[in-house]
Amino acid sequence: MKTKILLTFFLALLSFGLNAQNASTYFPSSTGYKWYYSNTPLDSINNPMTSLRTYQIDSFSAVTNYQGLPADRVMSKSGLLSIGQPTPYTDTLYYNFQSTNASSYLNLLGLLDSLSILDSTLIEFIRSLDGWYSTYRFAQTVNTNYTILSRDTTIQIDSTSFPIRVSSTGRRLNDQSVNTVNGTYLAKKFIISFILSYGISIPPFPTVYVPVVTRPDTVYIASNLWIIKDIVPSVNVDLTGIGIPISFFIPGAVRELTNPASSISQSGGNVPESFSLGQNFPNPFNPSTVITFSVPFRSEIRMDVHNSLGNRVSTLVNEDLDEGNYTVNFSGESLPSGVYYYTLTAGNFSEVKKMILLK
Repeated sequence: MKTKILLTFFLALLSFGLNAQNASTYFPSSTGYKWYYSNTPLDSINNPMTSLRTYQIDSFSAVTNYQGLPADRVMSKSGLLSIGQPTPYTDTLYYNFQSTNASSYLNLLGLLDSLSILDSTLIEFIRSLDGWYSTYRFAQTVNTNYTILSRDTTIQIDSTSFPIRVSSTGRRLNDQSVNTVNGTYLAKKFIISFILSYGISIPPFPTVYVPVVTRPDTVYIASNLWIIKDIVPSVNVDLTGIGIPISFFIPGAVRELTNPASSISQSGGNVPESFSLGQNFPNPFNPSTVITFSVPFRSEIRMDVHNSLGNRVSTLVNEDLDEGNYTVNFSGESLPSGVYYYTLTAGNFSEVKKMILLK
């Protein structure tokens, strides 16, 4: 059992925070941007378990400095039963963009307090993994691997020492078109592999590390949108080959946009006295426009965009918002020219306005 926990933990820690032409053009340009994802677990043979699907909201909250580098801070909340579930953000991610590389910060210190099964040597090893890692390399030659991290240590299980290597590699594949709730995008495609290897020593030869667990994570990144899809396969772990009678699987998941990503931010001014929906500007627009609205008290807010046939083409807001004045950006990049209608709904309040996309 202890071995299983350790292996699962190492795979989890490698993926924590490692999920980051000019790299910065693939990330939204302004704070307030929100991503709405569904997370569908995969069983041991990678079939989706839709009955266990949960939701996740990420929010681009600030541009700051973190651990020596300028960083875009993203707040995240996951495990939601619905996109509109009123739940506070619980996780924080940091991304740095320099030239053609996107780096993410791996921070495990917050996890250590609950890991009583680990000895001090292993805790220090885990602590040493904290830092910035160049995860997504947009100028990398297609189909060539690059090393993200590689560290060696020795763990003790039932008085037996096991030399291990914790590593992560990346590989950029050919660009691929991905269908989303907001249209089809030509996305950069990466395979980020997380690997746990076992060291075999046969004196006088040097130690050779043989992978015992490999988990390839397929990530799709679209310009100005960031991650639009992420496939983490289930991993079947079989350690019988190295003398440990353990076999089990670690569930995977498919993460993908479930509502169109949106850029919503709170503007200044007095607390409004009533709900209101402003006219978009500019109007007509091509391809993006800004919509303003006001919320007099904390409410569950929904804003949808429909085409002239009454079909919903986008959901810009679907969450609890505090009182205040807000702006939200709408992009019609993947839509045809025409008349569209946007609706603000909050409890018994509902208002509709018309806008024109002219390409």
